Amino acid sequence: MSQRNVTRRSFLAQVASVAAPYVLTSTALGAGGKAAASDRIVVGAIGTGGRGMGLLGMNRYPNCSIAAVCDVFEPHLARAQKAIGGTCEAVADFRRIIDRTDVDAVTIGTPDHWHALITIMGCQSGKDVYCEKPLSRTAHEGREMVKAARRYGRVVQMGTQHRSRAVIRQVCEWVRNGRLGKVEKVRLWVWRNRQQAPVPDQPAPANLDWDMWLGPCPWVPYNRLRAPWNFRWFMEYAGGYMTDWGAHMISEISWAMGTDETGPVAVEGTGVQNPDSFWDVPAEVSLTYTFEDPDFVMTWEQPGDGGRGGPEFGMQYIGTEATLTEFFGSHKVERGDPDLSPTRPDEIHLYESNDHFTNWLECIATRKRPIVDVEIGHRMTLWCHLGNIAYITGRTLRWDPVREVCLGDEDANRLLHKAYREPWHLPA
Repeated sequence: MSQRNVTRRSFLAQVASVAAPYVLTSTALGAGGKAAASDRIVVGAIGTGGRGMGLLGMNRYPNCSIAAVCDVFEPHLARAQKAIGGTCEAVADFRRIIDRTDVDAVTIGTPDHWHALITIMGCQSGKDVYCEKPLSRTAHEGREMVKAARRYGRVVQMGTQHRSRAVIRQVCEWVRNGRLGKVEKVRLWVWRNRQQAPVPDQPAPANLDWDMWLGPCPWVPYNRLRAPWNFRWFMEYAGGYMTDWGAHMISEISWAMGTDETGPVAVEGTGVQNPDSFWDVPAEVSLTYTFEDPDFVMTWEQPGDGGRGGPEFGMQYIGTEATLTEFFGSHKVERGDPDLSPTRPDEIHLYESNDHFTNWLECIATRKRPIVDVEIGHRMTLWCHLGNIAYITGRTLRWDPVREVCLGDEDANRLLHKAYREPWHLPA
């Protein structure tokens, strides 16, 4: 579909029957019921490990066709090609997909340290992008991703699917419409970061391109505790649960509180590093974010209530009239008697999407911005980065959410960037 001629009406008619949970089966990934080839959005899937494999479920949508898959780990690549079947191309270098003129869009399910490069190069080549959370590895990367999307007029969606769940949208509308009174504090908590005793480095497996896996990051010997899945527990590649689950949770909090276009003005944090762990994310961390307009405080507790016999993760809105706890789809009133009836016509209604993939594909057709547009994704991920920087520096950050700099703290500002290993660099 190099000339995107699918209309919004035809698109909605095609996807109405598939806005359901993503299930990878041979039937779901088959070509039955597909739109005409000229009406399909041709997608290349870059990164086909755990979450990347889940993104292949997009192939079951009638007007979407995955034409190529990419991974540097051969078992993941072979599995993905088999799942799609047909004439799907399998490549180890993402640039081969970026260079294909018949591919309209790409999904990115790689480790976090590849998100920015692939997104920006995809935008430059005229492709729309679905990038898994967290959007970026650094604040600088995130802002450059926004610039690229705007400069090249691309539709870029971050994969925080919670905004496309009706039950979560309803909770956010209750908060936004004052059903709890004025929310003065929001609590987030999650289980402790994973810790692991070191093991000796090993030769990289023959079926893994280790140098390409590292990409822009410093070269280190292969270790099975780094890849493919455990990159999450290294600050060089990711940011622990702060960027992993925090991206989901903060996206929801910001939606409820109406702060998508701004950010905190101060972030302070303390944490404990386990010196015996091979992974360098903190074992425990406590963060406090201060906001203005609206005025409220957000705390991040890790480990949270799970250490005291409660749910291991969740969010709690503490209002002047009621307190509501939310657990990614279920909720519980802790205090007060709030009106939890459906949102009324005269109240604030938030952007409605009931399927994250459908929303992205529809926006490719209409050229509208998706529910978690790249700008929103950047700001939500940035809150996560600031939390980790506050932990690393051990002091309160004074943050300017407009200029996106730490005021009077050059050490903290340096942590908003990471150097790239040659030959990789962020495209201008």
